[in-house]
Amino acid sequence: MFCSQGFLLPILSLLLLLVLHPHRTKLFDQTDMSDVQPANDALDFNLSDNADDAGPQDEALVDEGQHDTPFDVAEVPRQLAMGDPHSQVDVHLALYPTQGPADDEYVHLFNIHHMKHISLRALRHLHNNQRAMSAITLLSKRHQLRLDNEDCVDVMANPNLVPRLAPHYLDYTLYVGSRCGLDAALPNVDIDHNWTAKLQLSMANRFWPDNAINSLPFDPKGHMMYIGTRLDDQMWIAMVPNKFFDLQDHKNTRHPLHPSISRATDMGYHMRFDRDPNFDGLGLWILFFSGHFGQGNHTINLHLTDLRCLHQGFLNRWHPWVAAAPQSWKVDGFLMQNAPVSITLWYGQNQPLLLGRNADLECHNWDRDHKYAHIRQVSFSLATHISYLNVNGWSAIDRALIQRANPVIYDKPDDDPTQEQVDLADLPLVDEDGFEINVYNPDGFRIPRQKPTGFETCGALLDLKKVHELFQGTEDAHGHVQNEVPFTVYPLAFTQDLGNVKATGLMPTFACRAMQLNAAIHEDDRAARHNVNDDDDDDDNPMIPNRHSPALLGISSQIYNSLSHRVRTEAKFHVVQLGMVTSVFAGSSAKSATGKRHWEHWVKFCEQGMPHVRFSQKVSGDGQPQTLQFENTYILDISRMCPDLRTGSMTYDRVICPLLKMWSHPSILAPIKDVLVAFQPNPSQIIPELFKCVTYPITALIDLIWGKHMEDLKAGKMMDPCMIEFVSMLERTLNYAHTGNAAVLCKKLMDRAWLSLGLIQDGFPCLSDTFLAHGSLQSGQIIMWSTSSKRCQELTYGQDHYKIYEAHFAVRLAVDNVPNHAYVNVTNPPLRVACYIANIALKVYFDNVKQLVYNKLTPSVLGQKPVSFLAESILTAVTLATGHRKPPFISGGNFYHIACVTVEEMKSIARHAGVKCQDKKCLLVDAFCCVFESLKVNHVPWSGNPQRTIGCPSTATVHDVWLNLGAKGPTSSITSTTFSQNHSVGLLALHASEDIQASDAHGDWSALDIRLLTFESILHKPLHQLATLCAVVCMGLIPSIFPPEKISYPSRKVQYEAYIHDLDWATRKNRKGTTAAGPFITMVIGFIISLYEPDSPISHHIQDGSDLKPWWAKHTAKGINAFLLARLGLASVETPSGFRSAKWNIDIRPLPSSMI
Repeated sequence: MFCSQGFLLPILSLLLLLVLHPHRTKLFDQTDMSDVQPANDALDFNLSDNADDAGPQDEALVDEGQHDTPFDVAEVPRQLAMGDPHSQVDVHLALYPTQGPADDEYVHLFNIHHMKHISLRALRHLHNNQRAMSAITLLSKRHQLRLDNEDCVDVMANPNLVPRLAPHYLDYTLYVGSRCGLDAALPNVDIDHNWTAKLQLSMANRFWPDNAINSLPFDPKGHMMYIGTRLDDQMWIAMVPNKFFDLQDHKNTRHPLHPSISRATDMGYHMRFDRDPNFDGLGLWILFFSGHFGQGNHTINLHLTDLRCLHQGFLNRWHPWVAAAPQSWKVDGFLMQNAPVSITLWYGQNQPLLLGRNADLECHNWDRDHKYAHIRQVSFSLATHISYLNVNGWSAIDRALIQRANPVIYDKPDDDPTQEQVDLADLPLVDEDGFEINVYNPDGFRIPRQKPTGFETCGALLDLKKVHELFQGTEDAHGHVQNEVPFTVYPLAFTQDLGNVKATGLMPTFACRAMQLNAAIHEDDRAARHNVNDDDDDDDNPMIPNRHSPALLGISSQIYNSLSHRVRTEAKFHVVQLGMVTSVFAGSSAKSATGKRHWEHWVKFCEQGMPHVRFSQKVSGDGQPQTLQFENTYILDISRMCPDLRTGSMTYDRVICPLLKMWSHPSILAPIKDVLVAFQPNPSQIIPELFKCVTYPITALIDLIWGKHMEDLKAGKMMDPCMIEFVSMLERTLNYAHTGNAAVLCKKLMDRAWLSLGLIQDGFPCLSDTFLAHGSLQSGQIIMWSTSSKRCQELTYGQDHYKIYEAHFAVRLAVDNVPNHAYVNVTNPPLRVACYIANIALKVYFDNVKQLVYNKLTPSVLGQKPVSFLAESILTAVTLATGHRKPPFISGGNFYHIACVTVEEMKSIARHAGVKCQDKKCLLVDAFCCVFESLKVNHVPWSGNPQRTIGCPSTATVHDVWLNLGAKGPTSSITSTTFSQNHSVGLLALHASEDIQASDAHGDWSALDIRLLTFESILHKPLHQLATLCAVVCMGLIPSIFPPEKISYPSRKVQYEAYIHDLDWATRKNRKGTTAAGPFITMVIGFIISLYEPDSPISHHIQDGSDLKPWWAKHTAKGINAFLLARLGLASVETPSGFRSAKWNIDIRPLPSSMI
């Protein structure tokens, strides 16, 4: 496109302007980027002639789509990020249980709850037979998953079970140029008609990925700009300090591979082009944004010759351009102290390596990809798959072929001082137990003496209780062994002790071998060795210690099951890990057009297939990967390598290949085999099945909730906030099953629910039946725990949507948690509740005021107004579309959103209390006035008096203007007009009798007036409490309170309970009395008390054998019968007649109190 030199300067100037103009490109952002992770030795078939014999089930399937970050077992979806997450250290400590004292009551209750073991076989049975209710019931108890012998294999006792180290993959590369220009983007060829690059200048504000920060020899914060792609690589421009180009200083620095150069501030280069309008370059900037380049889309396609011209322009014109720049641009020194260097980044493609017969072609490809003469360093990740093979048959390898390839053979590895040379003719092939007798080459690697004629692959996972053995150092003088490399464990599939690992370095045994490789390629070390050998003439000299920074440095490692990588799209997360159902539930009330589009999209997405169903479909069928991937990330400093090795082919042959072959060395492989748990071979596909079956209790509960609320969602009804939070917790639990990352667990909320306590302490989720029963707002706080759906809602629907939701949640909890001591002087119950709600809302307002006036003076005070003026201002503003822009609302505060919800809730309370329409405003104003007076609010911030200026006067609330509320207001009319005389007396009598009734164990009481969260006032009536709870459950079910009309009950009594739990709830036509909640609750409560209270008249009639058919018929017509009590868990079916015409105490019997 730009082949001529005439186009070189426009492109060059364009890039320079983009690099140096933060106001348009946001290159140097102030944002903190941290906010934006003894059996046989191995059969290495990919290193032999049998590489092509590997079965398709052993190959990692390449993920769909383009990856935008390297795979990281510790990464958390932004939708599930939490402000109060559990620490991953909690998960590690739980592997070695030591139960200490519980500070919180809910933790104490969890600890004393009995824990049972459950097998994968039992969960598989529930999943395969779709016994949803039985699976959900498991969540009511503590469980710990245990794998049976039928799931695992003993690799130490079977000579036909051998580890396999193949295939190998390149998962990530990063090239950094060594001079000003685009060296990292240029290939090592002069002409290639298939080679292309794209400058995508509209994406210049893209953030540098956090995963690669530690792979740069400088601090990338505020120094990076994305400029496009070359082939599949990302291209970046980095403004690096000039010290970066001092190669001699670079070589003398001990640790140049770690970011050690940081800027004095996080701010970028601040300048304005309008300081010198005559400076060459401004016209080109305007020309670009007028559409002359890229036709307005900011994309320029380049061929290889075009990119070379652009690179040459950097080399020739950078320093003259800087010299000619205006002096005002150089004030902070950034332009003078830094220069542009190119960086290319590529990851996620899982490119296979060591393909046997294609070694020469691989070397050639590495050689032509980059010209290493001007590359400073290369970072890369290598992944090796390790699994077990169940060999069906063996074929001996010709001894002559082995001896021809290995003239010298030892009986032990090279790290064993007792090794001796052996003759294969005198050595049996296998020992008396059938295990192959191993032999080794001079480098310590095992020499295969037989090869399999057929095999099946066994999946494997890490034993997290033993994995510390891979990272421990040497024993000290006291016999203690400490971990040399910090690591973090991530249990998978609710197993607690099987999963993934991430470490901040390499395994010590592997790092030791890598140091030997470093000595072989390091320029100074090889020269030192050469001098020592010349002087001493001793070929057996020990390796010379590395006195300088290494040429090869291992910076991190992670071990994960390949299925974890397989199911992710774009190296991010599968939809089962993203909280999609929470997004659907939370978005039904979306107001904006964008929010509604997002909600409609996700509703359609979930209707077509729930996230967990999509996961199940993706991991079903033959050929699912089950191997373990051992992935190490390295930095190779090209400038420290021997000059003759600074090519792509030598890097591949002398660095990449040896690193991959190291995994089969006995010193590395032996400790790995000790920490692997191998599963039964294909076709069982045990690992995909493990994920599907163990998560079935959670997915079944999500399906149940989805089915129950689907119609309401389609109708656009606002979902109950408690239900949204519950779904969010379930989806976070599901994410934990797939990732093992405790950062997705909302500590304050999910601990109280026992979900996170069960996950961390037992590995399996558990649900407390009282986690939302007490005290959300009784402490006076707005919300005692964080909402778990916050980040999901903010990212999907915006912050305003979440503020409204949070306000609704807070007010909803306030209504359900009015403390007994709140506003006791207010005798009218509706007004009392309204006052408490207003109190909650005003606490948000006070927080907004504190933020407004923090460290500011407040000199001006307006004239006096009555408190009722402020209350009416709030009510008036809530009814206006732009009310939040006027006082008393503060810009950026949350009070407006919670005030809207508060007013609606107070109106609802007034409506249910029978307050007339014309009197509702009086109730609301009096409630706010009562709260203002009780809190002694005398002044509030306001907007200033209108000034004689052009345009509308400002109505923004400011910190230095305050409204005095000392004026006398009108007399309240709430007591005289709001309630009729009879109504007021009745309410007063009811309010006065509540305390008397609650304290009298024999007194009458009204179940309809007792809230679930005030049951502590009637705990001396346990039967009444139980009856009320059951009635509330039934209220949520009606009219679906009946069993299916046609049921086929089991023949064995032991199966009755599970069958009853799995029965659906159905409706019956022409059944009256199953829609009105109030009368139905009364009947259920009376029915239960009558049958379970020994002194009740009904109980006496049953004992006397009286005819109670009319009484039974009246209740049975509404679905209230003995079988309902069995479904509620209060009774048990004893005979088959219990499913038809049951007789109480014969066919269906009540359970004792201890069992209930």
